[in-house]
Formats: sequence, C-alpha cells, structure tokens
Amino acid sequence: MSKEEVGVKRFSKEESSSRIGRIPTPTGYAGLGDINSYLIFPEQPGDELILIDTGICSDEAWQALNDGLTELDLRVEDIDRILLTHGHTDHYGQAQRIHELSNCQLWAHENLWLTNERMRPPPERKELELYYYALWGVDRALADKAISRRAKIADRYHPMEPDHLLKDDEIVSIAGFDLKTIHTPGHCPDEVVYWQEELKVFFSGDHLLPNITPVCLTQMPRKIGDVRPRALSEYQDSLAKVAPYPARVTYPSHGAPITDHLELIKSYGLSTDRRMLKISRILEAGGAMTPMAVGKELFPKAWEEQIVPVMSEIIGHCDLLEDAGHLVATENKGVIEYHYRSTPAPS
Repeated sequence: MSKEEVGVKRFSKEESSSRIGRIPTPTGYAGLGDINSYLIFPEQPGDELILIDTGICSDEAWQALNDGLTELDLRVEDIDRILLTHGHTDHYGQAQRIHELSNCQLWAHENLWLTNERMRPPPERKELELYYYALWGVDRALADKAISRRAKIADRYHPMEPDHLLKDDEIVSIAGFDLKTIHTPGHCPDEVVYWQEELKVFFSGDHLLPNITPVCLTQMPRKIGDVRPRALSEYQDSLAKVAPYPARVTYPSHGAPITDHLELIKSYGLSTDRRMLKISRILEAGGAMTPMAVGKELFPKAWEEQIVPVMSEIIGHCDLLEDAGHLVATENKGVIEYHYRSTPAPS
C-alpha cells in the first residue's frame, strides 16, 4: 500500500467529499498496522469538528494524531465531538485524553458497556472465563496466558463515560453532514457503521475491512447457563443489513478506502464457506473433537499464541455448521465435543 493511500489526507470532492479527512495512527499490534481516524470538517466557521475513532492510548499514537491535525491546520482542542464505531482500545483509547484538552463529547452505541466489560472485566469474571475455556477444551496454562495477555491490553484501555448512547437507525445531526447509525454487531456487540446519505458514504469501523476478514470475537455469557451470543451469525446478519446501501465509497478503520462493498461482502462469504469446508473435513476425519482440538488442526502455527482469535474462528464457524445441520455439539465430562454429519439433520 502506498504512502499516499495511508497518509494524512483531506479527500477531494471527486473522491468523496472535501469535508472528510483521514489521520492514521499506529496501534503497536503486530499484523494490525495503523488505525484510521476520520475527521468531518465544519461546513461553516463555528460548526463542529467531528472525529470518528481516536486511536490507541500510547505516546506514539498521540503524537501521530497531533501531527496529523497540525498538517490539517487543526489542534486537538478544536475537536467538538467523538463518534465511536466501537469500543475496542484502538478505536476508543485516546478519547479521555482528547476530552481533557477539548472538552469534547463522546457518542457511542448503547452496547458499549458490553465491550467495556469484556476489555476490563471485574475480578469475579476470571472464574467464569476459566470455566468456558475449559468447556472448549483449552488447558489451564493456555487459558491463564490468554487472560494475562488481555490484562496487559487493558492497561491501555481507559474508558470515558459517553455523553450520548446511540441506538440503531438514530440520526447523528451534523451541519450539512447527517449520519445514520447502523448497528452491526458481530465483531463486537457495540459495532456501528455510519451512513452519509447524500454522498453515499460509509464509515465502516471494523465491520468492513479490505484485505482481511474481520474476526468475530466469541462472547462468553455473563453467567454459566446463559445462552451464548453467536457472534459470527450476528456478523452475517449485519453484512446483510448493510449490503442494500448504494455506497460509493466505504472508509474502513484499517486500510485504504473500499469502492465496492458488495464485492467485498461476496469475498467474505467465499472465505466463510472455505473455512467451514476445512473444518468439516477435519471433523469427518477426526471424529468427536473439542473446539481446541479443531483449532490445533486448522491453525497449527497460530493456536498457541493467538488462542482468542483461533477459538473465535472455530466456534463461530462451527455455530454455522450446527445451524445448517452438519454438526452436533454435545458435552462430555464438562467439555464440548463436535460431531460431524455428512447429511444435514432434518430441521
């Protein structure tokens, strides 16, 4: 990707609108690269300056944000309102620091608290997490490692209390640039896409990303026995929700602008089908297998160091196979086992 594609930029009207700017800041996470924060410039002097997503809480990201604003003849103090696409630390991390200088407002979806709880769970939730890791066949040492890694990420997570909680279909009023809030859970419970009707523009957060398929992070129930939300199934419903919009340009949180969101959604479907086929073959050959055992087969190089995304991928795709009647999940001595069906069970 060229420097021009990812650098600080004020878009021209031919590309989308001269009212939109983009500032990339480093996340510090291997393989993730920068996150794009987007600016919506005031229509007239005195109107609001809007920032969509903030970057992670780090000195490097803070400097990059300030440098980007300076390049656009702006300052942090000029920001009037932050809109979050969702509450992960690379989107939310600098909100409090920005607020301290600018006294800006923070607007986020009403499910933000669920993501906050996942990122910084109360101490009593550790036993619940260990229970579910054991249920999925993850050994205790690896589960402890995953929880410890999450705790380190939480050190960079400094939640700011929102001034306004958005609902699905709510219009965010911005002078000459109203945005429609589209709730798109899947990647996380509070993910939203913002739609600008006149320009036919999406701000897609992590819901639509070029070059990679977003990971739909498995959500553990809040207590043992509660129904587990099916994140990948939710994500597919959310893709169907945004597909009908006639988007001319989609601005993702990572990577370059997307010019054909329908083609991207189609590629996601093919990727999902391929993964389900691979898992089906693993289960057909291996018999009854735990989610962890499937993960080791499908991701032999990644399962040990990336247990959270690996388990999310396995459980999400097995949910789809189960819904289609190709898989049965049973519990054996406190551990989930998957059994493959070559012929779908009658509905």
